[in-house]
Amino acid sequence: MFSEERKEKILEIVNRKKTVKVSELSTILKASEVTVRRDLDELHNEQKLYRTHGGAMVMRHEQNEIPWQELRVRQQEEKAKIAKVAYKYICDNDVIVMDDSSTVQELAKLVAAGDFKNLTIVTVSIPVVNILLANKNLNVVIIGGPIYSNTNAVLGGMAERMLRDMRVDKCFIGINGIEPDGGYTTSTFVELTTKQAILDISRQRFILADHTKFGNPSFLRVEELAGRVDCLITDSRLEDFDYSVIEKVTNLEVAE
Repeated sequence: MFSEERKEKILEIVNRKKTVKVSELSTILKASEVTVRRDLDELHNEQKLYRTHGGAMVMRHEQNEIPWQELRVRQQEEKAKIAKVAYKYICDNDVIVMDDSSTVQELAKLVAAGDFKNLTIVTVSIPVVNILLANKNLNVVIIGGPIYSNTNAVLGGMAERMLRDMRVDKCFIGINGIEPDGGYTTSTFVELTTKQAILDISRQRFILADHTKFGNPSFLRVEELAGRVDCLITDSRLEDFDYSVIEKVTNLEVAE
C-alpha cells in the first residue's frame, strides 16, 4: 500500500472510531508500527488528526464545522432566556471573562445595554467585542493571538498564555455537550484548552447551556461535573435527562 493510500485509510479509521491505537492501525493496515507512527506524525503536522501517546484522535467534531453565524441564530430565544439569568450575577467593578459561544453573545448584548460602573470584560470573541463597543463606559479587553475563522475567536496557545497572567472575578462560557459520565464537553482541542485556561483564572465559573446540550456530549472533557463550575444555567429541563447528578455538585438554574 502506497503512503498516501495508507494515510487516507488511517484518516477514514480515525474519523470513524474517534480514537485509535498504533497497534490497531498496524494490524488493520498490515504495516509496521514504525511506519504507522510516521504516517500519524505527518497527518498531525498537516492538522488532519491529533497525535496522542500510543495512537491518534480525530482532530475535529462535525458540530464544530457549523459556522458561528449559523450557531448564533440557533435556539436564540432559549439563549436569550439563559443570558437574562446570567446577567444578574454581574456587578459593578467586576472583571469578567466571556468566551466565544453564541449564548455568551446574548449575554454581551444585555451587558452592552446596561449601566455598569467600572466593569471590565475580557474576551476571546470578536463578535462579543463588536457588541460591547456600543457602550463606551465598558472596559473591553480582547485577548491576542491567531483568529479561528470558523468561530471568529482568538484561541490557542498564545491566547492561553495571556489569559494565565490574569485573575478575574467571574467567567461565562458556553459548552458543546453535558453528560453525567462525561461532564462538560467540547469538540476541538483548541476550544478545550482555551476554555480550561478561562476556568483556571476565574474565582466564580458559570456555564451557559441550552437544553439541546444535555445528553449530547462531545468527545473532549473540559471539566468534570463535580469540578469547579459554580453555576450551570439552562433554559428548560428535558424529560429523559437525570439532573439529580448535576444538582448534587453545582447550582443549577433553569430560566423561567
